[in-house]
Amino acid sequence: MIASIHQSSTSTFTLLDKVLLLSGGKQQFFGPVHTINTYFDGVGYPIPQHTNPAEYVLELLNSDFGHDYEQARSRLAALQQRWADSEQGVNVSQKIEASVVEEESIGKDTTSSRNRNMASAVLTLVHRSFIKSYRYVVAYGIRIAMYLGEKICSRLSPLD
Repeated sequence: MIASIHQSSTSTFTLLDKVLLLSGGKQQFFGPVHTINTYFDGVGYPIPQHTNPAEYVLELLNSDFGHDYEQARSRLAALQQRWADSEQGVNVSQKIEASVVEEESIGKDTTSSRNRNMASAVLTLVHRSFIKSYRYVVAYGIRIAMYLGEKICSRLSPLD
């Protein structure tokens, strides 16, 4: 499951398996939650004891609300470069590249397979639509009655 959480509590943050930190449209960290303290300690920004890691990292990676905007932007650029140069960052980049190459090779399949996938998707959506209308017969019946009543009233209107 993927979730976007802004300013999570410590208890919520520790429930996560992995965390992806983005700032300025760039990746700042990706990995297991339990490694975040070690990583930021290693790049010179240790998370203080008894501090919510999510709150600390949010303040560290947010350059919009600081006192010195330029200093915050340069710190952010340095952190992003440290991530890109780190072993974790290199591994993540390699995995992304490998999946892009794999996706491109899969995308070179014939057009007929794409057409089959499109037909399958359309059939699935039509099937779901029928199931939905079957489950909510009363709602559709009320809509039909409402539209018929509206049409009858508009025909009987003396303004025509």
